[in-house]
Amino acid sequence: MTVSSKLNFDTLKEAVAGSDAAFRLTLKLEAVSPKVFPPTYERGTYAKELRFIPGYKYTDPETGREAPVPCVLLDSVPSQANRMESVLQEAWSGGEVQLPVVSVNFEAVDNPGVTKITSLQAPHRIVDAIMRDSSFGDGKKPPKFRDSEIGKELGRLSAEYATPLLNYAPHCLVFGMWDSTGPRGGLGVKFARAIVSEIIGVNAVGGKKTSSRIDPLNIRVNAGVLFQGKEGGWTLDEKDAAKEKGKPIKLGEDGKPSEANHGNVTPTISDGGFTIDYAEQTTVLSLPALRRLRFPAKPGEKSSPDVDVTARTYLAALGLLAATIAVEAGYDLRSRCILRATNAVIWHLLGKPGEPDTHYSLDKNGALKLYIDALAAVQKAKLPIHLEEIVLTPLADLVTLVRKSMEIAAVETGEGQPS
Repeated sequence: MTVSSKLNFDTLKEAVAGSDAAFRLTLKLEAVSPKVFPPTYERGTYAKELRFIPGYKYTDPETGREAPVPCVLLDSVPSQANRMESVLQEAWSGGEVQLPVVSVNFEAVDNPGVTKITSLQAPHRIVDAIMRDSSFGDGKKPPKFRDSEIGKELGRLSAEYATPLLNYAPHCLVFGMWDSTGPRGGLGVKFARAIVSEIIGVNAVGGKKTSSRIDPLNIRVNAGVLFQGKEGGWTLDEKDAAKEKGKPIKLGEDGKPSEANHGNVTPTISDGGFTIDYAEQTTVLSLPALRRLRFPAKPGEKSSPDVDVTARTYLAALGLLAATIAVEAGYDLRSRCILRATNAVIWHLLGKPGEPDTHYSLDKNGALKLYIDALAAVQKAKLPIHLEEIVLTPLADLVTLVRKSMEIAAVETGEGQPS
């Protein structure tokens, strides 16, 4: 394979404006440890399936015939999107990139765990319930975010009028968005993901996992009955125990020391983890998905083709930046699932049927340059793009909900009691 050159703004713009299908990145990854642990889903199950992998020949051990390869999902499309947004968040907060971001300030909550939630972190991005239940503006009674001028603009969104998202949260057009918490509920506007990525383990063979706990204090199961304490925590003394109908309340189900995380845990063995030949990550940036978006100055107006191409090129650059710096951030996916890329980052531009693909190298510095050039083009075209952080204030009820949840969590872990 011959790499054409490093990807630059002019080449990207030409691809977006033309009829090319997509940019695709395929990376082969090796497991750092002999065994990998995929994410678990409902009832502790793994996402396993048979796949045809180009260039990989697999023989079914029972029939002796060529067959699809047993694979396991190591990182899903939504998880990959979250990882890409996370590295964008780091690049933005570290001052590496300028990017429109809306955030909610939770400093009013004592020790909230997080002092700020941004549209790059919220599950539904700029239309998340956290943003919906916050206010924006000055004065004694600022309007709720969705009742503000910005919020009203979001209510007019469509593929024919994607301008407000370009202005305030362009990553929503790259990673997808459904305004299901807005005024229209489930009928709220949807934008499909323009970039998707996933990681699978190829020729995955299931294994076993074990668990146990040895208590250094050697506390025995019959050493005493534990009760809920009046002041939280636990106690062995019935006099100091919380009561219900005059009787002391046992800690947990039966008051065993294990309810307070004391004592030994009997070793167990169960299905868990896989050995794999290798892992494969596939990332695709869909150019037709971007071409569906238009950016007129007002809803109902006609947009300029040149302006549309400039905005779409910016979104493509944003997606390529997120994917590229996510690769360079590494693959520590979860405990006991660390991977390492074994080939270079080469993006394939998939052209018209019958035409050869073009290959472009892209590293973090190149992706940053590409994004900066695309942002400059958006500003030159006079497209609206709000680069100053928009800070919202959580409503009093949301603050109370967070505080109460923290108090309940403290009780559940034996650290306090509700006020």
